[in-house]
Amino acid sequence: MGKLKYPLGILLTIIIGMLLNMLWCCNCWGNDNAKDNDKTAPVVIEQTEQIKNVGTTATAVSYLMLKDQDGNLIEEATNHLNFNISDYKHLEPIEADVVKSYGKIKTYLDKHPDQKFNITGLYSSEEKNNSAFTNLGEARANDVKNYLSSLGYDTTHMGIKGKLSDQLVTRNGVVYGPVNYHLSDFPSGKSAALLENELDNLAADIRANPLVLHFATGASTINLSTEQREKISKMVHYLDARPQSSLISVGHTDNTGSRSTNTTISAKRAEFAKSYLVKNGINSSRIESSGKGPDEPIATNDTEEGKEQNRRVVVTLK
Repeated sequence: MGKLKYPLGILLTIIIGMLLNMLWCCNCWGNDNAKDNDKTAPVVIEQTEQIKNVGTTATAVSYLMLKDQDGNLIEEATNHLNFNISDYKHLEPIEADVVKSYGKIKTYLDKHPDQKFNITGLYSSEEKNNSAFTNLGEARANDVKNYLSSLGYDTTHMGIKGKLSDQLVTRNGVVYGPVNYHLSDFPSGKSAALLENELDNLAADIRANPLVLHFATGASTINLSTEQREKISKMVHYLDARPQSSLISVGHTDNTGSRSTNTTISAKRAEFAKSYLVKNGINSSRIESSGKGPDEPIATNDTEEGKEQNRRVVVTLK
């Protein structure tokens, strides 16, 4: 038995050592795994955030892009101008890459004066047109044109129009990038002469068929007909094509009350109409206003119908 105790003791020592080693190694492995998990956990979270951001980008951002007439890319940005639903004024602030891209596009246009920069504003059938233009898209295009004009763009080499699109990206009351751009040839030679002739005819049409507004005293809005909206669009087009031109808003009244009072009222109405047009994107420096009171009636003041016609504001080319 004495001889067996020694080998058994060695065997027992080995067994106990193996058990302790397994226990310690398991703890070590567990700690190593825990350390690895600690290192990878932030990476997993970061990837999740990136995936989430990509999803947001895919569903809530529209890219700014301009190509030449051959389809070659001139400039692009990973953001664009955004608008509230049913609104025609772009949201601020504008992303830095958008501003930078507009700068690059201007540089291109300055080097290519034979090119016309066309802006198409988009709108959906679900939106309301709260502007003075024929449609909300045209109003958005005019807003973008005014912004680009503030950056030094030449409005005589720009065109605006609106287009219906039910493929717009919207989220949380915002419409993302409802504006497209394309280039066309700017008229030259005989085409330029034809354009000047068209502008002369447009000016004659505006003067022969001015915008006439009738609204109640104290009104804060003006409800326009389709014909009146078209007249405003024509005037804006003419102002853009001929930078030296301007509009005049003239108020008129019937003969009820004193002449001095009516002159004041007519001036206020003319200024109200001017403010409305300015709010819709026409530069205030391009519109004058004045009041002529009862001095220029267009109908008899002996009837209520005639007086109503005389209470008007007329907007036309100066």
